[in-house]
Amino acid sequence: MSRRRRRRRRSRAWLWLIPVPFLLAVLALGALQLKEQLALGRIPALSTADLAAAVSPESDQARSPWGQSLAALESGSLRWESVGEPVYEGRSTMRTAKQRIRLSTLDEQALLGELTARCQSALEAQALAAKRSDEVYDGALRWREELYSAAFTEALAGATAGESGQTLETELKYEWTGERWRLRQDAGSDALRTALAAGDPDSRAEALYEQTAAALQPVFKSYAPLEETAVYGPAPAGEYFRTTDNPQDVAELLNTAPARRLIGEQQVLWSPEIELFPGSVIRTYLDDTLLVIVWQEVEAGTVGTFSEVFVADGSQLRRKIAGDTPYSMAFETTSDFCSDANAVLAVGGDFYNHARACGVCVYERQIIRFEPNTCDCCYITGDGDLLFSYREQFSSQAEAQRFVEDNNVLFSLAFGPVLVDDGVDVTPDWYMWGEIDDTYARSALGLLGQRHYLTMNLNCDRPGSPYYNLATLRTAADAMIRRGCVKAYTLDGGQTATTAFNGELVNPVQFGRQKEISDVIYFASAAE
Repeated sequence: MSRRRRRRRRSRAWLWLIPVPFLLAVLALGALQLKEQLALGRIPALSTADLAAAVSPESDQARSPWGQSLAALESGSLRWESVGEPVYEGRSTMRTAKQRIRLSTLDEQALLGELTARCQSALEAQALAAKRSDEVYDGALRWREELYSAAFTEALAGATAGESGQTLETELKYEWTGERWRLRQDAGSDALRTALAAGDPDSRAEALYEQTAAALQPVFKSYAPLEETAVYGPAPAGEYFRTTDNPQDVAELLNTAPARRLIGEQQVLWSPEIELFPGSVIRTYLDDTLLVIVWQEVEAGTVGTFSEVFVADGSQLRRKIAGDTPYSMAFETTSDFCSDANAVLAVGGDFYNHARACGVCVYERQIIRFEPNTCDCCYITGDGDLLFSYREQFSSQAEAQRFVEDNNVLFSLAFGPVLVDDGVDVTPDWYMWGEIDDTYARSALGLLGQRHYLTMNLNCDRPGSPYYNLATLRTAADAMIRRGCVKAYTLDGGQTATTAFNGELVNPVQFGRQKEISDVIYFASAAE
């Protein structure tokens, strides 16, 4: 072999060493990649537990029963789901993961609506079962606190809140710490934390309590008007008749729910400041349809017996005639009429079937006597209003009947005269009936406002008493005007000037005894 060839062979021998470093590099890189793959393989996938930990509510510990119920409801209402698959990035030493989630939390508006509906239903049932509305309402016509609190407790414990409310979709980012996946603090996690940060469940439950209370509506039993032709009303509840000598008892009664509802925006005439007649008592009756206050005071040297009445419906101002048939002679005393009619309060009427024929007498919407030139007449309408006609107002019975029909007149009173009409004193100086200038026991029916009445008897006390006096018509008119009557009409006086309450006569009577009469005006309860 030539030297030249040997030299060439030696120069090429080292070339086989050239790929070794690259091969080593490739082997090293492969080893590193294998190591990385093994390391990545040891990193667990983002688990449901990792996501669940992130969406755990952050509410404070509840202490009250309401707070505990709310916290349990919020926990049970929490819904979340993954959106798509997680996306992993980075090496094993800086491994990150991204996962979109959709979160639904409790809808507090839906919860408020559900609580309101549940409480309203429960309280309505109690209101309809109650005998009188102050069993469920306070004087401001708000549900009694103890009833509402119990209803709210039950409603919150059983609430479902329906569909979940607030929905949030956000991307959560995690990083591998070598031991676990840790949630990164960024905009996504901040949004999640805000959605989950409910706060103190006790204070939020209290706020729901107040909001629900504000949304509740009072519910009252509905009572039908009394039948026009019924000869007696529903029996009043015996336990609602009260007698007291303490004006504060009456003041408290007037602040109860049924009283406030009947009174509405009107002013009550009765006052604790009224100086009662010596030794007298105050009598009251109250249900959801009728408020009656009966008291006595000194009026112009006489015994003034006054009754203030509020009714829920005009049909509760009624008339009963003897025998329940026009012109029957089966006369009765006012107290007997009161018992027979189931009346709470009855006063002597016009004694239409007496030894006189006067006025326009209406019974069950029909004119049964037409003597229009003899006296003023008072007409009671279906709304409980008082209308008047004056002497010689009607030229024919047909004209009077049209007046009755056009004004929804149920019955009339024919005695008079009219004392006050639309707030104006119209008391006459001369009148055919009633010996207006002489002193007699006097009786009157007045209107103080809508379905708000005043009855009055002025009687003499027993002989020897400083109040053994009687009154002229002018004295009676002044008494009604001073007490604010916008309308007032004179009823038959003398022995007919009587007031019966709960079937008992409550005023002294001229000549010492009740007189049997032909009719009474009475007030009946509509609560059955």
